[in-house]
Amino acid sequence: MLDEPTNDLDLETLDLLQEVIADYDGTVLIVSHDRDFLDRTVTVTLGLDGSGHVDVVAGGYADWVKQRGPKPELRGATASKTQAAPPTPPKSRAKLSYKDQRDLDLLPKEIEKLEAAIARDTAAMADPNLYMRDPKTFDQLMKAIEKARADRDAAELRWLELAEMAENLAG
Repeated sequence: MLDEPTNDLDLETLDLLQEVIADYDGTVLIVSHDRDFLDRTVTVTLGLDGSGHVDVVAGGYADWVKQRGPKPELRGATASKTQAAPPTPPKSRAKLSYKDQRDLDLLPKEIEKLEAAIARDTAAMADPNLYMRDPKTFDQLMKAIEKARADRDAAELRWLELAEMAENLAG
């Protein structure tokens, strides 16, 4: 869990932090007001807008802002609608974040590896005597195929999302 991890960091250390988070295979919970950092590092945002409602959105801060639409007025707000400054749209990035570009580049090879593992394990299970001879190996192969398929599906979905993002930024 990282609470305001970007406070007092220089640009070099901030880049290093983004790389470390991108390379980490587990889950990282980040609490931050640094919107750009969130856009560059997170894949899921839990957005709190002060109304007591939590929005769960795939993507970073900008994705959350797009999905939630106009900001609801908070109870007890004293400013009138005419006095309130219009919300400024989030700055669009000219390129993918380091993590997104890295994923876009590496996911096709990862998908190929998962496909090969599925094919290899499926071929091993084609032996009609495997279950009778070694039920433990049979169970391990079944679980491995199930996990590889789920991982492949997730990787394909992520790659499609990134390819669409890259296309939108290019066009």
